[in-house]
Amino acid sequence: MHCASCGHPTPADARFCPRCGSSCAPTAPPEERRVVTVVFCDLVGSTALSGALDPETLRAVTLDYFEAVRGCVEDFGGTVEKFIGDAVMAVFGIPVIHEDDARRALGAALAMLAAVEELNTGLNASLGVRLQVRIGVNTGPVVTSSDVSTRQKLVSGETVNVAARLEQNAGRGEILVGEPTLLAAGSAARVAPVGPLRVKGKEDPVTAHRLLAVEEDDPERLRRFDVPYVGRARERAELGLALDGVAADESAQLVTLYGEAGVGKTRLLREWHAGLDTPVAFGAGRCRPYGDHGSLAPLAEAVRQLLDGPMSPACTAERAEVRGATAVLEAGLLRDGTPSPSVEDTCSALVALLAALARARPVVLVIDDCHWAGELLMDVLDRLVEELDLSAVLLLCAARLDLLDRRPGWGSGRPRSRSLMLSGLPPEESEALAAVLTEVSAHRSAVPARAVEAAGGNPFYLEQLIATADGPGPDGDASLPPSLQALLAARVDALERPERAVLDLASVLGRDFTADELGALAAAEGAEPGREAREVRPEGTAAADDGSVRPALTRLSRRRLVQPLRRPAAEDRPYRFSSGLVQEVTYRSLAKRARARHHEQAAALLTARRAGDARVADHLRHAYRYRVELGLRDEHTETLRHRAAELLTRSGALALARADLARAGVLLQGALDLLTEGEDGWTRAALPLAEVRLATGRSEEGLDLLRAVPDRGCAPVEAAHARLALAVATAPPGEVVAAAEETLPVFESAGDHLGQTRARVRIAQELQLQGRHGRADGQLTRALRHAELTRAEPERAVVLGAIGISLWRGPEPVDTAVARCRDLLAAHGGPRPTVRLTLGCPLAVLLALGEDWSGARSCLDDVRRLAEGLHYAESSVVVPLFAASVESLAGRPLEAAALFARAAAAARRLGADALLGAARRESARLLLDGGDAPGAAGHLPSERAGGTTGPLPRADAADLDGLRARLAVAAGRSGEAARLAERARAAAEETDSPVVRATAALDAALVFGELGDWARAAHAAGRARALFRAKGHLPGARRAEELRARAAARGAEVAR
Repeated sequence: MHCASCGHPTPADARFCPRCGSSCAPTAPPEERRVVTVVFCDLVGSTALSGALDPETLRAVTLDYFEAVRGCVEDFGGTVEKFIGDAVMAVFGIPVIHEDDARRALGAALAMLAAVEELNTGLNASLGVRLQVRIGVNTGPVVTSSDVSTRQKLVSGETVNVAARLEQNAGRGEILVGEPTLLAAGSAARVAPVGPLRVKGKEDPVTAHRLLAVEEDDPERLRRFDVPYVGRARERAELGLALDGVAADESAQLVTLYGEAGVGKTRLLREWHAGLDTPVAFGAGRCRPYGDHGSLAPLAEAVRQLLDGPMSPACTAERAEVRGATAVLEAGLLRDGTPSPSVEDTCSALVALLAALARARPVVLVIDDCHWAGELLMDVLDRLVEELDLSAVLLLCAARLDLLDRRPGWGSGRPRSRSLMLSGLPPEESEALAAVLTEVSAHRSAVPARAVEAAGGNPFYLEQLIATADGPGPDGDASLPPSLQALLAARVDALERPERAVLDLASVLGRDFTADELGALAAAEGAEPGREAREVRPEGTAAADDGSVRPALTRLSRRRLVQPLRRPAAEDRPYRFSSGLVQEVTYRSLAKRARARHHEQAAALLTARRAGDARVADHLRHAYRYRVELGLRDEHTETLRHRAAELLTRSGALALARADLARAGVLLQGALDLLTEGEDGWTRAALPLAEVRLATGRSEEGLDLLRAVPDRGCAPVEAAHARLALAVATAPPGEVVAAAEETLPVFESAGDHLGQTRARVRIAQELQLQGRHGRADGQLTRALRHAELTRAEPERAVVLGAIGISLWRGPEPVDTAVARCRDLLAAHGGPRPTVRLTLGCPLAVLLALGEDWSGARSCLDDVRRLAEGLHYAESSVVVPLFAASVESLAGRPLEAAALFARAAAAARRLGADALLGAARRESARLLLDGGDAPGAAGHLPSERAGGTTGPLPRADAADLDGLRARLAVAAGRSGEAARLAERARAAAEETDSPVVRATAALDAALVFGELGDWARAAHAAGRARALFRAKGHLPGARRAEELRARAAARGAEVAR
C-alpha cells in the first residue's frame, strides 16, 4: 500500500503514514471512464427445466452452471459482475484493463459453450436433461469504480443494454457479437454476418455477427507483417554482431530487446532471422498473458521448432548423445510445457540438447513477450545462459519495460548479457511506413500529418490509425482506434495509485506540462473535502507535494509514459507525454465530474502564474462543457462560460493583432460558440472574427457576422467598426470613403487608435485611386502613428503597404523611393512578416523600375514565402499581380501573362472586383503590346457597357481609356481613338502620378502614330520620356525614347 498524500509505502495495518503523518483510512475510489467488453450468458428453457427437476436438484444444477461459467470468465481474466435470474453478466476490463479484453471476452464466450456441453454430458446421463445457453457480447464505454474491494462495480448504460439485447436475439448455442467488439478484437475473430437487428431501446439498427471461432493471436495475423519492412538498419546490425560474437567465442549470450508495445520487436526479430546469411538452428516461442499453458510452454514451442528443423550430418552422428535428453523433454516439456519430471532434469536435458545442436551451427533461441513470462521460465532461461558457457547459443528475449519491474537486473549487469532498446521510428521512416500502409489500406486516402505525429514512431500505432482513418472507435470517437484504446489503457491501468494520480492530473494540463505546475495542481486537488482547494502558489515557489510528484514523474519516465524535455538550470522541469495517444487515453479515463474539477483548478493555477489567456480559457471552456453535460446548469457554470468567452475573445484579438489568422480564428470562434447573438460580449468576439473570415477568403461568413452586429444594443465604437468593415467589404470606393469620414469622429472622440488607423487608411486609399499621392501621404503618416499605438500588426502592414504604393506610383523618384522603403522595412519589418509582405511587393516593382532584376526577384521570393505562411486570401491576387509587373518590365510577356491570369482567377474567386479589373487591364496591355488587339479586347469592357471615368477612379479611368483608344485605332475608328486618347491624357494630368501620366502619354503616342500624326506622336512620346525619366523608370523611359525617335524619323520622311 502507498500513502494517498505522499506516495510513501505504508504497512497494510498502518493508521497513519510513517512519512507525512496523513491518515491511511481507505478512501472511496474515484469514478473512472473505461471501454469494457460485457458478456451476457442466459439459460434457455429454464422454465421447462424447473418443471422437470426437483427444486433441490434444480438448485444444484444451476449452481454447477454458474460455477462453470464463472470459471470460464475468470480463466480469461474477466469479472462476474452479477447473476440476474439464470443470466450471468461478466465484464472484461474491470477491475483490470487488458489490451486484449475484447479477444478474451470472445474466448470466454466460446469456453462457456464448451463448458455447458461438458456439463451436459453428466446431466444427460444422470438426469436426462440438457442445458442450453445463448450469449451476447458488446464493447463500449462505461463509468465505474476501479476498486473491487468497495463492491462498487455496478456497470450500466448503453453498452450493457446492447449486450443484453444481443443475447436475447441469439439462438440456442449462439454467440452474437456487436460491431464495436469485432473492431476491438481485430482479425482474430471469425464471424458470420447476421445483419442489422432491431432491438428494444435503440432507434437505429444494431449490427451483429455470429461468432464462429477465435484464432490464435499470432502477431503476424494481427499486424501488417505483409507490407515491406521499413528502417531498423542499426538494430539489425547489432543483432548480427551479437550472433557473430556467439559464433566466434563459442559461448552463449543473452540479448534482451526492450521496447514499448507495438514498437516492432517481433517484426524486427523475424525480419532479422529471414535475412541471415549464416546458417543457424532457429526456434521461437511466445509467452501469453492467459490461457491453459504449461509454465515452460514458450520454451517448449521454441525447442519443438528447433527439433523440427533441418539437422546437420554432424548432429545426426551425435544422435545417441541427444536421444536421452530428447526423451526427458518429451516426457514433460515437449508434451505439456511443464518441467517434468523435475526442473533440474529439464534444465540438464535442455543444456545437453542445445550444446549438441550448437556443435554443428549456432543456435538462435527466441522467446517473445517475456514481460508475460512466469518466474520459473525466467529462472530456466537465466540458468541456460550460465550453463551453456561453451556453446554457440544466442538467446534472444523480447519484452516490454514492464519486465524490469519484476526482474530489475534482467538482461544487463552480468557476463554475456546485454540489452537493446528499440525506440520509435524517426520521422522520415514513419512517413515512409505511412505511405506503404496507405497504399495497401482499404480507403487509400491521404494520411493526415496528425496520424504520423500521433503515432510517435510506433509502427503499430501508425498502422491502426491509418487502418481506421474513416471509422469510429467503440465510443464513437474516430480519433482513436479501439485496439489502441485497449493497448494504452492497459498500460495506464497497470500503474500504482500514486503514479496513476499524477498521470491523470498531467493529462488535464495537456501534452506538455511542468513538474511545478503539476505539483501545484496536485496540491489544490489534495485540499480537504468540503473546503476550498488550497490557494494556488505563485510561480517559483516550492510545490507542497514535490516529495510525491517528482518521484512519480521519474517512475513514469522509466515506463516511457512521459519524458523530460531537457535539463534546465531552473527547478521547474518541463515534461511531455511520450505520445499524444497516451495523454488522450489517460484523459478519457477520467470521469467528467473529475475533468471539470481539474480543469477549473488548472485555470486557477495558470491564472496565478500569468500563463496566458488562451490556456486559462481552454481549461475554463472544458470545465463549463463537462458541467453542462452532467446537467449542472447553475450560476457557477454560467460564470465559467462568461469568463472563458471573455478570455478567448481577448486572446483571439491579440492573435489577430499579431497576424496569426489561424489561431485567431480558432480562439474567436470558440468564444462565439459560448455566447448567443446579442448577448453581452458577443459583438466583441464577432467583429474580430469577421475580420479573420474576410482576410482568409471566407467572405460570406464574415459579412454575415458584420450584418448581425446591431447599431443599437452595442457600443457606438463597435457599431462604427462594423459599418466601416462592411463598407470596405461590399461598397464601391466612394461609399467606403463616406463610411470612413462618417466613423472617424466616433473613433476620435473615443480615443480608438485602431479605428482611426482604419478610417484614415481608407481615406488615403481613395486618394491614391484618384492619383493624389501627395495628399494621401499626409493621411497615411497620421494613420501610421495611430497604428503604432495599437500594436496591431495587420493595420500597421496595411498603412505601410499603402505608403509603398504611393512610393511606387507617386512623384518620389525611384532611388529615393527605394531608400525610403528600405528605411521603413528596417524600422517596422523585423519580426513583422505582414509588414515585410506589404512593403516587399511595391519594393520589388521599384527595384524593377531601376532595372535591378536580381534584387526585384529576390524580393519577390521573400514575399511568396511570407504569403504562404500568413494565409491572407488577398495575397493570392496581390503577389502574382506584382510579380507579373516585374516580369512585364523585364520584357518577359509570356511569364507576365501567366501571372496576370493567375491573379485574375484568384480575384474572381474572392469577388475582388477592383483587383480583377487591374489584372484584366494589365493583361490587355500585354496583348496590345504584342499585337493581339482582338485578344486584348476580350479583357476589357466596351465603352458602351459603362466603366468610363464616371464610376472608375481617375487613375484607373485614364488607364482604361488609353487602352480603349489603342483598340479603337486598331479597329479603324480613328475619331473615337483620338477622343479616348485625349480623355485619358486629361484624366491622367489631374493626378500627381508620373507613372499614370507617362502611361497615358505613351498610349496617346501609339494612337497618333497609328493615325499617321507623327508630330503629335513624337510630342506625346517625348512627354512620356520626360515623366519616366523624372520618376527613374528606366524601362519606360527607354521605350518612350524609342517611340519618339521612330515617330520623329517617320515625320521627317513624310515632310520630305
